[in-house]
Amino acid sequence: MNATALLCLVPFVAFAPAAIAERKIPVLIVSGANNHDWEWTSPSLERMLEKTGRFEAEITYEPAKTLGDRGELARFRVIVLDYNGPRWGEPAESNFLAAVKGGVGVAVIHAANNAFPGWSEYELLVGDCWRDGTGHGSFHPFDLKVVDAAHPITRGLGEFRAHPDELYHKLVRTPGAQHRAIATAFSTQESGGTGRDEPMVLVANYGAGRVFHTPLGHVWPGSPAQRASHDDPQFQRLVARGVEWAATGEVSEERAAVDASFGAQDGWISLFDGKTSAGWRGYGQKGFPEKGWVVENGALVCKSGGGDLITTEQFDDFELEFEWRVAAKANSGVMYRVVETKNPSWQSGPEYQVLDNGYFDGKVDWKHSAGALYDICAADERALPLKVGDFNKARIVVQGWRVAHFLNGRLVAQCDFASPEGKAALAASKFAQMPDFMKHPRGHIALQDHGDEVAYRNIRVRPTPKPTALFNGRNLEGWTFHLADGGDPAKTWSVSPEGHLVCTGKPAGYIRTSADYTNYVLEFDWRWNPAAEGNRNSGVLLRMIGEDKVWPKSLEAQLQNGSAGDFWIIDEFPCKTDPERTKGRNCKRLETPDIEKPLGEWNHYRITVERGSVSLEVNGLVVNAATEVLETAGKICLQSEGAEIHFRNITLLPLK
Repeated sequence: MNATALLCLVPFVAFAPAAIAERKIPVLIVSGANNHDWEWTSPSLERMLEKTGRFEAEITYEPAKTLGDRGELARFRVIVLDYNGPRWGEPAESNFLAAVKGGVGVAVIHAANNAFPGWSEYELLVGDCWRDGTGHGSFHPFDLKVVDAAHPITRGLGEFRAHPDELYHKLVRTPGAQHRAIATAFSTQESGGTGRDEPMVLVANYGAGRVFHTPLGHVWPGSPAQRASHDDPQFQRLVARGVEWAATGEVSEERAAVDASFGAQDGWISLFDGKTSAGWRGYGQKGFPEKGWVVENGALVCKSGGGDLITTEQFDDFELEFEWRVAAKANSGVMYRVVETKNPSWQSGPEYQVLDNGYFDGKVDWKHSAGALYDICAADERALPLKVGDFNKARIVVQGWRVAHFLNGRLVAQCDFASPEGKAALAASKFAQMPDFMKHPRGHIALQDHGDEVAYRNIRVRPTPKPTALFNGRNLEGWTFHLADGGDPAKTWSVSPEGHLVCTGKPAGYIRTSADYTNYVLEFDWRWNPAAEGNRNSGVLLRMIGEDKVWPKSLEAQLQNGSAGDFWIIDEFPCKTDPERTKGRNCKRLETPDIEKPLGEWNHYRITVERGSVSLEVNGLVVNAATEVLETAGKICLQSEGAEIHFRNITLLPLK
C-alpha cells in the first residue's frame, strides 16, 4: 500500500498517548501587568493549554482581587504566572503562598521571574530570578539540552531544536532555594551570551506545591515576529507538560490533537477482521502457516511452531494500533519495516517488545521489557502492562527514521535513528552488524513467533502523509513563466542532467506554479553558482495574487546571498513584520552569523505558510516570521533576478 496521501503532519513529538483525564485540570493564568506583551502572551498560554484537551484555563487581569478571594482561588489546581507588575498586597499574597504550600502547582513563565524584588517568599518560590547582573543576548534560535531525562516533564520530551527566543543568562539564585535545572541551553558569546550553559527548565517544591519554571517565552510589545517563541510547537508542548506536572505530579499525553489533524477516524485500515487470516502470510512463505497460528475468539493467536507472520502489504510511514495479551512469562514482539531475506525478520525490522515483565523473575530489564524498542531504547519504567491474561493497548508511530512506542496510553520509548544519539544506540546494540536493520524505508509489519502463546486483536494501521514534489527533476511540468520584455523562458530556466532546476538570473521575472496554494509547508534546496556573474539575488514569492508582472503582489522570502530569510513586501501585500527589523518594505532576518553555506554549497529553506502567519527557516534555524498575513490562495514563484541559481528537492505539504 502506498502511504503518500496528503495530510498535515504534526511534529514527531506531538504523537502522544491517549490519556485524557476525565476531568480537565483547572488553571488560573495570572496576568494584567508586565513589561512584556502580556496582552498577547496570556491568551496565547490559554490557547496552547486548552487545545491539548487536558486543561480548563481562565485568565485573571485583576490578580489582587482574584487571589484575594480564597473561595475563588480554591477552584484551581495550578497557577500560571505571566505577571511582572505591582505587588498584589494582602490578602492576595498570603492566600497565594498558602495555596501553593498546600499543594497547588505553579508555573513561572519568562518575565514572571523578574517580578517582586524584595518579596523574599516569592523569590524563594521562583528560585532563579532576574536581578542585578542578569541579562540576555539577541533573540535567536537555540537548542535545549535535557540534563535529567528521568523527570516526568522531560522524560519522552524528545529533541528541542532551534527554538527562537531570548536566552536569559546569569539568573540569580535565591538563598535557600532548592530548584534544579532539568534542561539547559548554551548561551553563545556570538549571540551576546555567556559562553556557558544556562538553566531553561527548573523544578522545585514550595511546601506541598510543585514549581515549574522556564525563562523561555519572550515576546516584546510591538515585536510580533517574536511571537515565534510561543508559536513553536516545542515550547507549547513543554509548557503543557510543565503545567500538568505542577498540577498533578505526572505528565500524560493526549491524543486528541493528533486525531484532529487526521480527522476523527479518517485513514485507518483494518489489518485483521477478527474472523479470518486475510491480509497475513508466513514470513518466507506464500500463504498463511498451516500450524502455529489460529483465529480464536476474535484474536489472532500464536500457539507456536508456525513462524513469524507478516502483512501481505508493505508500509513506509504509519501509525499502528493493536491490542496484545501474553501468557505468563511469555515473550514475543511486533516488528516493522521488515524485508524478506534469508535471515529472520528481526534482523531487518525494529521490534516493539511484547512481553510479560514477570519473564525477568525480579528486576526488570527495561531495555527488553514490554513496550521497549528492543535492545535500543529502554521502556519508561512507569508504564507497566496490565495483568497477565488482560489485553494491553499498543501504538507505534513511524516517521522517516524516527519511531515512537506507546503502551496503555503512555509514550514509553522513542528513537531517531538518523540522530547522533540514535546512531550511538544502534551501534551499541546487537543489530549494529546486521546489514538490513532499519535500512529500508518501506517494509512489512511482522508478528513474532517466539515459542510462547500471544494473542493480537483490533489491529489497524494509518499511513501518514508525505510531501509531494512540485518539481519532478525531469521537466517543468506544473510551472509557467513570466519574464521582463517577453524573454524566452528556455534561455532562463532549464533542467540540468543532475535533475536540478537552473535559472540564469536574466532577464528579471519568475517561474510560478500553475496551481494555487493557501496553507502549506514549502521546502527546497538552493545554491549559487560561484563562477557566475551578476547580483546574487532571488526570492520565493508566497501567495502571489493578481496579474503577472515582474513584481507581483506577494510576500517574498528572500534568497539573496547574505540576506536569505529576509522578507520583502511586494505591491502592499497585507501582512505585519517586526517593526524593530523593518525598514520600508524590507524586514531583516534575525541576526544569525554564518547561517548560509559558502557559495556553491546547498542551503535548505523551510517555509511554513499557515493561515495568518508565515515562518522562515534557513538551514534548520527560524530566522523570521510575519503575522496578520492575508490568507488567500495564490501562486508560488521562484525569481530570476541576477546571477545563476540552482534549485532541487522542491516539495510541498498542504496544511488544513
